[in-house]
Amino acid sequence: MRVALMIEGQEGVTWEHWCALADACEEHGIETLFRSDHYISQANETGNVAHDAWTTLAGLAARTTTLRLGTLVSPATFRLPGLLANAAATVDHISGGRVELGLGAGWMEREHRAYGFPFPETKVRLERFAEQLEIVHRLWTDDRVNFRARHYTLEDAPAQPKPVQRPHPPLLVGGSGTPAPPSPRRASPTSTTPRSCPRTTSQLSARR
Repeated sequence: MRVALMIEGQEGVTWEHWCALADACEEHGIETLFRSDHYISQANETGNVAHDAWTTLAGLAARTTTLRLGTLVSPATFRLPGLLANAAATVDHISGGRVELGLGAGWMEREHRAYGFPFPETKVRLERFAEQLEIVHRLWTDDRVNFRARHYTLEDAPAQPKPVQRPHPPLLVGGSGTPAPPSPRRASPTSTTPRSCPRTTSQLSARR
């Protein structure tokens, strides 16, 4: 049996807690430690610390040896796709190929309003999510990326750094309610297989 642990990191999980959790996972054979990607607590906004997801994972990657690490899930509203692709690939290098990227459209309106992240209507968030999914995948697998769609444009972008994992780290998709565009990694609603990743936003739309 394969076991993973998912922690709601915005609910007061300190760096010391993260280190203890990672150590315990490696000691007891937990394969993957996932964390949420939020900047504000739902339980106690002023009392619960919410450390940034990807910098936390980078720190854990440097002090672990076998534990896989990832987000469930990173909202497309928080980071531009080029930044996200680079951040995840960087953590893949720090960890020696142990990262997984969960990606979603974003849903917690309160934290977006609090910290100035854009929070458009659901349709627009899903469009951005679909474009990000394609861009991240292409930045991980192509030599250069030219991309022009409704929300993002990349012009002859050098697709670096490449992740350690081949063909790329696992991509997992999270969502609920109205079906989101299907994911590139496994056949479940939250993830799909890398070899079946759609190459264009039109292919994503066609799969709905």
